[in-house]
Amino acid sequence: MCEESSPIIRPGGTAPSADLATRWFGAEKLRSRLKTVEAFWSGQGRHLVSITTGKHGYRQLRDAAAILKSIGPNLKAQAEVPGVNLPSLFPDYGTISLPRYWGGTVHWPEGTCPYIDPVAGDVEAALRITPARVDDPRQDAARALTLFESARAGVGGDALWMRSIDMQGPLNVAAMVVDQEELMMAMYESPSRVERLLERVTGFMIELVDHLIDSTRGRICGNIWPYTFLPISRGLSFTEDIMPLVSDQLYRRFALPYLRRLSDHYGGLLIHCCGHWGRHAATLGDETLNVIGAEFHYPFTRIEELDALAGRAVLIPYLALDNQHDFASTADYYRHLLDRFGHRHRFWFAWPDDTEEARGFLESVGECG
Repeated sequence: MCEESSPIIRPGGTAPSADLATRWFGAEKLRSRLKTVEAFWSGQGRHLVSITTGKHGYRQLRDAAAILKSIGPNLKAQAEVPGVNLPSLFPDYGTISLPRYWGGTVHWPEGTCPYIDPVAGDVEAALRITPARVDDPRQDAARALTLFESARAGVGGDALWMRSIDMQGPLNVAAMVVDQEELMMAMYESPSRVERLLERVTGFMIELVDHLIDSTRGRICGNIWPYTFLPISRGLSFTEDIMPLVSDQLYRRFALPYLRRLSDHYGGLLIHCCGHWGRHAATLGDETLNVIGAEFHYPFTRIEELDALAGRAVLIPYLALDNQHDFASTADYYRHLLDRFGHRHRFWFAWPDDTEEARGFLESVGECG
């Protein structure tokens, strides 16, 4: 890993023998940043700015040794980045991590992201499948936990947090277990079967996340996306990229009951979606849910569509720069949001790269305000 590293250990091994992350970040900075994060999720402040190094190149690598070699330099670089960030591990094995538990052939072409063939041709076939155990050593949760313990032993110590494996929401998982077109047709032709499948998927998600929480002693701090830091004690972070594909009526029927179950279990939800999902803001703002955060990508989803979340959820904006001509830069867009909408909304400005633009924005608005 690095010259200062100690031997790798596995889950269930001895306590960490190195805590270089605390040395690099500084104990007081770690305490202060975590306190700031907790206060922000509790409703204090209009915005928070975090920056990552952009050097987390160990993500989606299949070679565990290569990943471990990169973790130390990544954490050390992260400690030198301004903004509210904390040392965390990204065990990113792609969007397929959850559907893999049901089976299916995985493809991982060189230089690209992995994908999986649906294991079931229809919902009825999916209902006959029993997914692998959440602690199955062949699955991604086990890989992530082994990596986490090794990283704690080598460089992270007790300061290290772990993001979950790529956590997809119930509908996303179902749409990768079952042929997606068949699943969507079944919403009209056999909705009760779809509901039974989603109930099972949601139960599996809860079992899996609880396993990650127990195995890391509660050190889960969000999903792969977005680049926020959400202690699991505050809520669960996951992806709902199927939202652009369904109507608001279908989403309310086939998402709301299962989102409610997750919200009740974890106390809050932080949702990532890349595309056009503004029509679902009313569902996410339902009074029976506690959606505490939502990522939206301009110009696909616009803040004007998200009034149902105003005052309730932290918004995490992202500018798809090449798909619009309204803003000259990400900083330009972020300042527009603060100037025009800061009185009604709260924002987490999560910069995925340590750039001159990111640092300039942070200096102009402050880490939190």
